[in-house]
Amino acid sequence: MTPNDIDTPSVIWGCQFLGGIVAPVSPELSAQELLRQLKGSHARGLVVHPQCAAIAMEAARLENLSSDRILILRPEKLGPTYSGLSSVENFLNATEDDIDQDTHCVEIEADKDTAFLVYSSGTTGRAKCAMISHRNVVAAAKLQTAIDSAHIDWRRDRTLAVLPTYHIFGLICLVYLPVHIGTTTVYMDKFDIATFCSLIQEYRISQAYAVPPIVLHLAKSSLVNTYDLRTLRMITSGGAPLASSLVTELFQQRQIPVRQAYGLSETTSVSHIQRWDKWRAGLGSNGPPIPGIETKFVDNDGRQVTVGKEGELYVRGATVFNGYLDEPDLTAACLTADGWLKTGDIGYEDEQGNLFITERSKDLIKFKGYQVAPAELEDIILENEAMGDATVIGIMNESLASEVPLAYVVVKSGYPQNQTTAQAILKHVNDRTVSYKHLRGGIIFTEMIPRSNSGKVLKRLLRDRVSVDLVRRIGAKEYTKYMLVPKL
Repeated sequence: MTPNDIDTPSVIWGCQFLGGIVAPVSPELSAQELLRQLKGSHARGLVVHPQCAAIAMEAARLENLSSDRILILRPEKLGPTYSGLSSVENFLNATEDDIDQDTHCVEIEADKDTAFLVYSSGTTGRAKCAMISHRNVVAAAKLQTAIDSAHIDWRRDRTLAVLPTYHIFGLICLVYLPVHIGTTTVYMDKFDIATFCSLIQEYRISQAYAVPPIVLHLAKSSLVNTYDLRTLRMITSGGAPLASSLVTELFQQRQIPVRQAYGLSETTSVSHIQRWDKWRAGLGSNGPPIPGIETKFVDNDGRQVTVGKEGELYVRGATVFNGYLDEPDLTAACLTADGWLKTGDIGYEDEQGNLFITERSKDLIKFKGYQVAPAELEDIILENEAMGDATVIGIMNESLASEVPLAYVVVKSGYPQNQTTAQAILKHVNDRTVSYKHLRGGIIFTEMIPRSNSGKVLKRLLRDRVSVDLVRRIGAKEYTKYMLVPKL
């Protein structure tokens, strides 16, 4: 549990050398969220950054995980409250003799044994542990290297690590890929535009992996003009859709090219990516598949459609995961018997094989590259005693170049539909979730949540009408927006 840190790769590789499975978690989780992930992954220990120590200790207490199962990176930054915790350095010193006597790594079955348990909302909207095998990781690194190695010189090129390495995109592209290619990696613990540009200038960074809001900052911020970014030869954007107009604007203003990529935790990061020398081709697409990846598009009747026709994207290959931990039914629902992963995303490919996603898995919200599961937020909202019904959708916030969660809520009889109730709901959610899950789109009161005869929420109807509701909504400030809207 750590932000981006220079020691992250060493901890990961050391754990796997000893035969362990790594389950990366966000440093922004609350104690309750971390507790759920500890339980779900069957974790037997925690390696923690000092800034996460308090949350980790609370979650460990709730899980009855003893303090000797918690290792702290650089404990000298902690106060006396945590003096009883062991450091990674102390652990290594205590096991030095054992390590010296046994220098052989644990034998594994690369295609079966799990390297990572990555929390994913997948296509169902509920967080679960995706089992990423050692074969998946090696294949992801080698196949992306096959694409990029002709354009990267390990003696010259440097990568800026700004994406979180607990996310599958950052984990593969910033922990494994640079080492496999041989480039130097410069780590940022968190993004801000000034530091981002300063590091590019200071270390002569040549490539960076990013999410759309970072591209937006580079294109729009006047602060960028004060830095020399001429060494930056490529940005790879993923994690969420990126407008082609923004790609064009950034290149026209700064001469910085941006290529797009598509992938999931279930595909061990990237399954499609635009090539370095063809980023202008298929502008607005996610490029063709990486080598060794098969794709097809399937209609609602299960039939494969032809080139240019929309369908659900299916992916098959060496990077497709082994399923969800302790979730056989969910695994069977998304993995076919012959190895195809049903992504839940709707799109098509052109004659050149470029992927165009036209409709993502409807429920999943992507805020600045983070996955936000509406089902989780809905459950939390409904814990509030005033709530009769609730549903959450994603709306586009142009200023953030990102989706944000918005809640439609029905209050019980006797409770007011006013700012006090809205603020109580927002606080209830904020107190129980990491910051990227907060209801930045606000709250809209409604008299009824539209549902099908089977009880399924008709979120398409809400997405169709939300722009009208937002125009009519009372309140202007973030986190205080609320409105009463009529029945459908």
